[in-house]
Amino acid sequence: MRVTAVLALFSEVAFAAQFANPLKSSYDFIIVGGGAAGLAVASRISECPNTTVLVLEAGSAPDLFKYYDVPALAPNLLGSQLDWGFVTPAQQSLNGRSLTYRRGRALGGSTAINPLAYGRGSASVFDLWEKMGNSGWGWNSVFPYFKKSSTFLPSKNNGSFETYDSTAYSNGPLQLSYANYVTPASNNFIKAIDDLGIAPVLQDLNSGNNIGAKRQSLTMDKIQRRASSYDSYYLPIANRTNLQVLPYALATSIITTGNGTDLTARGVTVSLLEAGLNGAALATKEVIITAGALQTPQLLMLSGIGPASSLTKVGIPVKVDNPSVGQKLQDHPTFSITVRANASASTDGLFGFFSNATQISNALNEYGSNRTGFFTSPGGTTYGFQKISEADLEAMGADELLNNRTDQAHIEYRFEPTYYPSQVSPVGTQYAPNEGETFFSVTASLVAPVSRGSVGLQSRSATDQPILNLNYLSSETDRKVALYAFKNLRKILAHPTMANWGVGPANGEVVPGAAVQSDADIIQHILNTAVPSYDAAGTASMGPREKGGVVDSDLKVYGVKSLRVCDASVMPVLPDSHSMGAVYMVAEKAGDLIKGAWGLGS
Repeated sequence: MRVTAVLALFSEVAFAAQFANPLKSSYDFIIVGGGAAGLAVASRISECPNTTVLVLEAGSAPDLFKYYDVPALAPNLLGSQLDWGFVTPAQQSLNGRSLTYRRGRALGGSTAINPLAYGRGSASVFDLWEKMGNSGWGWNSVFPYFKKSSTFLPSKNNGSFETYDSTAYSNGPLQLSYANYVTPASNNFIKAIDDLGIAPVLQDLNSGNNIGAKRQSLTMDKIQRRASSYDSYYLPIANRTNLQVLPYALATSIITTGNGTDLTARGVTVSLLEAGLNGAALATKEVIITAGALQTPQLLMLSGIGPASSLTKVGIPVKVDNPSVGQKLQDHPTFSITVRANASASTDGLFGFFSNATQISNALNEYGSNRTGFFTSPGGTTYGFQKISEADLEAMGADELLNNRTDQAHIEYRFEPTYYPSQVSPVGTQYAPNEGETFFSVTASLVAPVSRGSVGLQSRSATDQPILNLNYLSSETDRKVALYAFKNLRKILAHPTMANWGVGPANGEVVPGAAVQSDADIIQHILNTAVPSYDAAGTASMGPREKGGVVDSDLKVYGVKSLRVCDASVMPVLPDSHSMGAVYMVAEKAGDLIKGAWGLGS
């Protein structure tokens, strides 16, 4: 069917007379997904005034929730209308547990609901991207885009762990800073990591050396509000007449014409959720998918691009058979030791299982008046990133990490001033919090995971969530690194700067508790309690097609003309830090690639 006929069909059927059709007949570029990458790419392409851009976002604007930009209230957004709240099947590698996977469903995507943690990772990870066949993606090539995207705002406190390297930033749209509040024990956590030789205190973790400890930079503006991509990239340019951003618009498939080597993306079919209608829009130049590492592969597969066996199972005609679509899912599995603690080390009295109304009121007043206090902090904001020595990796038998993965962080440690994870595991026996008690947790994440998961289809409908098999800790190497990290968490707790914050024996440890000592029991605790870091990546990986790539180094989808992917799904190896910074980098570089391909000037 001709693409114009497809558009006419949807227009006639979908838009009853009482509804105004918000879609124009065509645009130069259609961007699917209004998250971190989508709004950043839209901002850069629409700098060219003669270019028309449409952004489709399934969710609402985040400011539908009045306090979405208050950092400490980030946990309140989880499970709300702004969260897709995907649920995994029972995970065999985690003793049969099912996990909820948080993803932003709003303009701004996950940057509208996440805990604001911004990182970039080690230069060696991006150099590895280039070694894997992705020319132009080494550290020296991508660093200018990290820099272009960001501005750093010095801390009001000028604390010893709040330094930064001004040469790593510019005057980019994304504002970064430090929270004006941490508990005293947070700084002691950094001192312990440094004293124990786990990781040294650094000036900045965003200059290509991600092995060190300090306060974490946050996506936060000068008055201590969340700076999502909606706030940073979209609102300042929302009045551009060549840019249309459409919320409550779920892309359901990519419209293509031709076949074989002539298969070309021409537009998208759209479900306009608020109106309960269906429509379509055409792209005269490109369709750009920025739906994230879980929904980008879903949309590709719904459009007939993916593993032939998976597509035929749900009745989708195969247009491009690429077995790698939806594969190689990577994330940072996270686990904790929880300590019953002195109240001054914890925010549980404010945000925990049992909250104090007077405390909340006082803290809100302080935040509103001075932009200080509890409400400036999203939770854990002190971090340490450890590189495991080659000798220790060899002793573990971690062969996968000895191959191009030695010069980077392998473990992230962080201080959480609360009972974390906040839900008691349904598997095993776990100390549950009681009213009047306060807690903190010391937490570890694997930031060089070997295990790989996948994204699949439940059905041929875009309204059914994808099947997420996270496959955390299925690799023996990951379990060995997790055991190593757990033992370091106990060393941190026992350090003199930390030990006095706990209440009771074993430095206050209540989860898993001092009785858990054998390696086997520790591993079981980790498998029973590990949760996501929500840094999913790799499911439409960049690389040569013969080596499992889905997109090439220009982010073009193999087998389909005029179709690109520009989000975390293209990352062939997940950076050894929180992935948000790298997503903005990919988007900034994509903007230049697209403008260059079409000869577009600003």
